[in-house]
Amino acid sequence: MPKLADILTQLQFITVEAALLGLFITAAFILISREWRSLVMALLVQYILVGLILIRLVRPDIAILKIMIGAFICPILFLSAREVTVSPFAVPLPVQRHGWRYALRFWWQHFSLWHLFKGIDRRRDPASTGVIFRLLVTLLIILVARILSENFPLPNLLPNISNAVYWLILAGLMTLTLTEEPLKVGHGLLTVFTGFDLYFSTVEHSLLITGLWGSLNLLTALAIGYLIVAKGAAPEDEK
Repeated sequence: MPKLADILTQLQFITVEAALLGLFITAAFILISREWRSLVMALLVQYILVGLILIRLVRPDIAILKIMIGAFICPILFLSAREVTVSPFAVPLPVQRHGWRYALRFWWQHFSLWHLFKGIDRRRDPASTGVIFRLLVTLLIILVARILSENFPLPNLLPNISNAVYWLILAGLMTLTLTEEPLKVGHGLLTVFTGFDLYFSTVEHSLLITGLWGSLNLLTALAIGYLIVAKGAAPEDEK
């Protein structure tokens, strides 16, 4: 069975520019998408791409440790989200809003005679955060990250990697801002951590610090997994 180091060596045909483009795509996908399986897969690819970049900048064992941490984090999120979707008492995770069932439910909630007489409490309605809105926000963040990387370049980093660090942090923070769902919030927070890690790993090369930072990421993933299950549980299931 091939070792992870051998696999990374075979993947070195992927250039740094291609890996950085992949980071832009995965973070944008996390910001825009709402399908939980795709979110977890995008986060896993993000960890792999960061490892491929770091293996050219720092010690190979540190890059391998980063990928291993991501390989532990993503199953935690996947199993937590899957537990919510398969539980008979669970509130289903949000998916993309389309199809005749959603249209019928939307019509009943907003335009049926009963709800017209009853009235609708709109105090808890979220702001408009549809796909088009999130796409426009993504384009704006790309522009802001480009401006920050040009005017405030991070020391000891190439300009394109500095741009990717700003992009990951801003995309993660915007994901936190636009949602209150634990799964999406978790992906946004971990994306922020990934952007910070991409920079911090080039400054601090200690394997001990890397392990402590990885432990913090794992504890964060466990907390996110608990929140996913706790919020997805119905009241009957919380007794």
